[in-house]
Amino acid sequence: MTNKVVTRDDVLKAVENIEHPEIKATLMELGMILDVAVNGDTARVAFALPLLGIPEVVRNALVQSIQEPIEKLGLKLHIDFFEMTEEAKERFFAISRANWKGSI
Repeated sequence: MTNKVVTRDDVLKAVENIEHPEIKATLMELGMILDVAVNGDTARVAFALPLLGIPEVVRNALVQSIQEPIEKLGLKLHIDFFEMTEEAKERFFAISRANWKGSI
């Protein structure tokens, strides 16, 4: 068995199709995953939220949605949360209004 080094591209591929739990759009389409870095056995994800004070249940669902595929790659997950820029918020809310599917 070979010990393949997991790259940033591997992590991006693992999370690129993850859909938001309340919006029929991926986290990437919504501009929520800003960047990914791999350092040793840890994937560090820069994650943008429209508001830092979103309900904990939503934040936890978002974290869990990316944690599982990253752990399947053999990596630990570290998330840095950021608040979206005004421009990113406008885009996020426009997509969410058009694709809302309901509460968690």
